[in-house]
Amino acid sequence: MNLHVVYELRDRLKTAAVAGTGLLEEDFRLRKAVEQMAPLAKASPVFGRIYEMAKNTIGPDCDNRADMVLDTLALVDAVLCTQGSLLKEGEWKALPGGTVKGGICANIPYSQMAPVLNAFQGTGSGRYAVIRDAHEEKPEIFHDFRIKNLCIKALGDSYGELAELVAEWLLKEGREIIPLLKQGFDPAGRRDMARRVEIIDAIAGGEENDFYVEAFPKASKEVKEPLARAFRHREDNEGLLLDLVKSEKGKVKEEALWSLTRMNGERAKEFFKKQMEKKPGKAVDYLQNSRTLWASDLIAEHLEKWLDTFEESGLSLKQLKDEDRQAVYDLWRAALGKSSPRMCACYKRVYKVIPRETAERLWESLMEEQPESLCQIAEEMYAAYGDEFLQSVFWIALLTKSREEVYDRFSPYLEEEGLPDKLKALGGKKKDPMGIYHVLMRVRYEEKEGGYVVYRESWESPIRYRTVVSKLKEGLDPRWYPLLLKSKNRFDSRFRKLVRSSFGNGYDAMVAGLFRRDMEELMEDYGKYFYQGAKMRGTVAADVAMLKRCGWKDYKGLLAFAGKKSDHVATYEIREILQELPMSSEELAEELESLIKGYGKRAKIGVGILEMWCGKLKSGVLAKDL
Repeated sequence: MNLHVVYELRDRLKTAAVAGTGLLEEDFRLRKAVEQMAPLAKASPVFGRIYEMAKNTIGPDCDNRADMVLDTLALVDAVLCTQGSLLKEGEWKALPGGTVKGGICANIPYSQMAPVLNAFQGTGSGRYAVIRDAHEEKPEIFHDFRIKNLCIKALGDSYGELAELVAEWLLKEGREIIPLLKQGFDPAGRRDMARRVEIIDAIAGGEENDFYVEAFPKASKEVKEPLARAFRHREDNEGLLLDLVKSEKGKVKEEALWSLTRMNGERAKEFFKKQMEKKPGKAVDYLQNSRTLWASDLIAEHLEKWLDTFEESGLSLKQLKDEDRQAVYDLWRAALGKSSPRMCACYKRVYKVIPRETAERLWESLMEEQPESLCQIAEEMYAAYGDEFLQSVFWIALLTKSREEVYDRFSPYLEEEGLPDKLKALGGKKKDPMGIYHVLMRVRYEEKEGGYVVYRESWESPIRYRTVVSKLKEGLDPRWYPLLLKSKNRFDSRFRKLVRSSFGNGYDAMVAGLFRRDMEELMEDYGKYFYQGAKMRGTVAADVAMLKRCGWKDYKGLLAFAGKKSDHVATYEIREILQELPMSSEELAEELESLIKGYGKRAKIGVGILEMWCGKLKSGVLAKDL
């Protein structure tokens, strides 16, 4: 709609108001503006009202022209305000990424936003749970720029766990969060500014090298530490790092040395070569996480010297002096992730001295990467020494071979019939499948990912350690499931020590992690598996949760099994089970009575609480309110 005539009427009314109402009847310009409104008056009631008021203003029968002019002008202004717009001529262009600082202002109810705002702006440790739970239940709240800015401020929160939690969230924002982290950045600041650098480093790496270099001279000691660490990304920082090693002290110098081990240049190599001669123990600490070829060869060179001396001595490892014995452990610790031909040649010699550590170091190295040289060593060590290296070869196969090949090669470890003959064909010297279980404990089936993922920890991240998740391309052959569900290894005592889990048994945690809701043929077997587990070791809430996922129907007697765990009544565990069981309050009261009766006189502490809960359940109180 063309509102030009309405704007003209407003201008004429403003002029008339200034000139005075005595001249209104003779103002031909105002009269013309009023006449132009006539067509619009038919289009809308509000324009009709404006037209009538404007005519009355210049009419001979108007009793109070001053008030009429002001009323008409107020109505015209109000209408034009609702119809206002802003337009700039030219083509539309999208804003470049990262230019909008702070994100969006989301339409979020105050009832949801207020607790989070108050938690961020308050004090005390109780805020942590409020913020964490809100992020899990309503993640969209944290897209709002008001919350996002508070997250940035929380990097300096006095409650360290909250600051670390928020840092992890901001890290997942990716490059879009970097402009906000730079906004208001003070290199002379404290821990909050250091965390900003850590997040930028983890997201952008060497792409922000100019930012690191510019900030360093003005930085406080606390901020210099992550800046020195961030220099590791660019080879042209080698000279700068060598200068920092000379000029800086304490933690900043240590970070500079750590970054220097990432450089491939000759100057870095020569520096650490001298350090290995002067202070080998200290140099090894820095070289442990280096993946450069020169570092691998340097550690291998010193390993060879130690092994030559040891073999010539004719002594056993226990007969050596403490410092001489410790030297091989230190050097082998630094062999982590190193795969040069010279290092690979050390494996069989080192195994004869420290066999357990040799197998562990190879596995830890292969967890990070699977270079061909280390994969070949794993196969050679497995062929020569058997199942100590099963974990490594199974891991490699899982990542590089088809799922059918992996099953055909390694399933004999879990099969009962014909096991010895099949293992001979594998080249293994023992019959222990624990290496396979170690690997499968790191594998989970994730419905959101639509496949299997593997988990490992990375200490390379500047933000403490991080769990690295990667998808398993081939997945697992379905034929593994019957073997895992029927294995007699389930209650092997090693599984209780191997991993902490809500089941109290690492094997059950592994099986739960591999559960697939889309494999209907496994539902009944999974249900029987966890029901039997609860019956044998004592029910935990995780058992009930898994049974519900399997579509299990019969939960009667499960609570009573909890009494098998010990004579001591762990009331918090009983409450978790009660809250998880899909039963009415009346049914839960009956189950609780059976549990109390089962304890009898064995348990003296905690039974009173169970009896009180039983009474409440009979009166209709819900389990979640106990």
